[in-house]
Amino acid sequence: MAVGVAVFTSSSDGLADPWPAYAFALGFGLVLLFRRKHPVLVLLLTSIGICVYYALQYPPIGLALPIAAALFSVAEAGHLRVGIVVSAALVTLSLYFQIVSGQAAGQLLGYELPPVIALMGASLALGDGVRSRRLLKESQRERERQARFELERRSTEQRNEERLRLARDLHDALGHSLAMISLQSAVAAEALPTRVPEAQRAVAEIRDISVATMAELRSTVRRLRSLDSTVELPAGLGELPELAEQARGNGLDVRIVEVGDQRDVPDALGRTAYRIVQEALTNVIRHANATKVTVTLDRTPDALIVTICDDGQGAAEVAEGNGVRGMRERAAELGGQLQVTIPGRDVGTVVTAVLPWPLPGEMRSDT
Repeated sequence: MAVGVAVFTSSSDGLADPWPAYAFALGFGLVLLFRRKHPVLVLLLTSIGICVYYALQYPPIGLALPIAAALFSVAEAGHLRVGIVVSAALVTLSLYFQIVSGQAAGQLLGYELPPVIALMGASLALGDGVRSRRLLKESQRERERQARFELERRSTEQRNEERLRLARDLHDALGHSLAMISLQSAVAAEALPTRVPEAQRAVAEIRDISVATMAELRSTVRRLRSLDSTVELPAGLGELPELAEQARGNGLDVRIVEVGDQRDVPDALGRTAYRIVQEALTNVIRHANATKVTVTLDRTPDALIVTICDDGQGAAEVAEGNGVRGMRERAAELGGQLQVTIPGRDVGTVVTAVLPWPLPGEMRSDT
């Protein structure tokens, strides 16, 4: 566009036919469309075009105007030296031919060439500046990426150290206590006379629970020490009857009701349901003073809905305890939600967990 205006202005005196010059102006513009991918080639073609243009004695359009954009792209692409050499060559050729044609060297050096050289230099400087700023931003992004990587690495190391420390604490503290409980319950069972069968059954139940808890604790410690969070303890819907039987040993009548279709439940979802039922039964035994609990497993088309309902004394503080918070977190990990409803005092508690089915390929049944 700018070259076309220069052609129009220079040819207004009628000294030359302007139409071929306009064709050159169009060519200068079209070749710039490729300056991003081939900056050096575009610069060379533009330089040759300028030389041919003036060799054919078309109206003057200046030297820097047609080549400014090409010089900018060459410098932006990192070929600053090529731009300087081409600019110097064009200025030298222009100066030589104008002196040969009879123009005064003083006028050329003092009046005409300085603006041309300044425009060429400004184009090169601007392109190199853009390239330098781009490289600086890329360097900053790389440093930020490295800093984030280092932070994540340190965080991972801290988590691993914390897991190992937790494994040691579990083994040393809880392991010792459970072992003592199991031992003392065995001693008590042998010392109790045969005429108190209820006491013997209670002690035997304590021993069985402590042994099972010890096995689970050992598995937890192994998992923590291996730093493998994908290894889960054997807990799922298939273990719910055993969990209910343990609760019955504490005088609680537990019924498990399954409704809906009989589709397979993925292992991870089954483990979450098991842990929620386990914690809910623990809360019932500790706080509710209940006699009956109904666990309903409803396999709907969209989700597995687990409902635990008791007939005991609803305790409002239980809804805000760590156990309920843990159940909510377990449900949220699978994209579900959990709600604890206490209709009123002495009318029981209802725990409802909605666990959506995983999308195809999102969760393997063996994970």
